[in-house]
Amino acid sequence: MGEAYLKIDRKEALVYGHIRKNKGFLTIGIPSVRRQNVTYLEDTIDSLISKTGADDRPRVVFVVFLTDSNHTWVIERAKEVYSRFQEHVDSGLVQIVHPPHIAYPNFRFLTRRFGDSLERVAWRSKQNLDFAYLMLYSQPFSEFYLQIEDDVIVSKNYLQNIESYISACANKPWLYLRFSKLGFIGLLFKSVDLTKVSEFFMILFDEKPCDLLINDLRVLKGQPNELVFSPAIFQHMGLISSLNNKVQRLKDDSFKER
Repeated sequence: MGEAYLKIDRKEALVYGHIRKNKGFLTIGIPSVRRQNVTYLEDTIDSLISKTGADDRPRVVFVVFLTDSNHTWVIERAKEVYSRFQEHVDSGLVQIVHPPHIAYPNFRFLTRRFGDSLERVAWRSKQNLDFAYLMLYSQPFSEFYLQIEDDVIVSKNYLQNIESYISACANKPWLYLRFSKLGFIGLLFKSVDLTKVSEFFMILFDEKPCDLLINDLRVLKGQPNELVFSPAIFQHMGLISSLNNKVQRLKDDSFKER
C-alpha cells in the first residue's frame, strides 16, 4: 500500500547524490522546510558529518528531504546544499531529495483539534505526510532508520551509543528507541517497520501531531513504555520554527556535547 499510495520513485526524487549498492547500518532522515529569513540545515549536516568517523561513513546515509512545495526554491536550495557538501554528496553519504509529484490533500478543509488554528492543523498534517514519504523513501538503505529535525546538533560517539543501546534493548519489545526527549527528534526504528509506521501516518495524518501519533502506534504494537537513551545525543538548536510566527525555545536538558 505505502509505496503505491505515495508513488515512491527514488531515482526521480533524488536531486543530488546517489544510492549506494550496499545496505548500511543507519539512515538518518532530515526533513527540511523553508523558514523566514533563517536556515539551520547546514549546521545540522556539518554536525553529523564531523561526528561521523571516516570508517563509519560508508555504513551511514543522511537523507535531506526538502519538503517545501515551491519547486523553484527547492532547486535553488538543493544547489546551495550540494555546493557546500559536494564531497559527501558525491560519496553517497548525503542524499538531497524532493519528490516532484507528491500529491497533498486540500488542507483548508481539515477538522480542527486540540484548539489548533487552521494554519497549525495544515502544518502538522503536511508534516505527517512528509514524514510518511521520507520513511518509505529511506527504507531500503539501512538496517535502522533514525529521524531528526533540520536544526539540531549531535554529540560525539553518537553512532556507537546508538549501537550499544540497540544491543541493550535486544530482548525487549520495541517499535522505536528514543535518543532525545524532544518530540520526533532522535526516534530510531527498524527499517522493516517503516512501512507500517508510514501507513499509520498516512491514514491518520490529520488527527494528531506526529509525536502523539507515534505514541499511539507504540502502544498498539505492544511496546508498553518508551525506551529512552540518556544523556540525549541530539540537541535542538533552532529558534525560528517552520510554522509561521512561532518561536521554538526547546532544549533537551540531558544533552551533553561530549
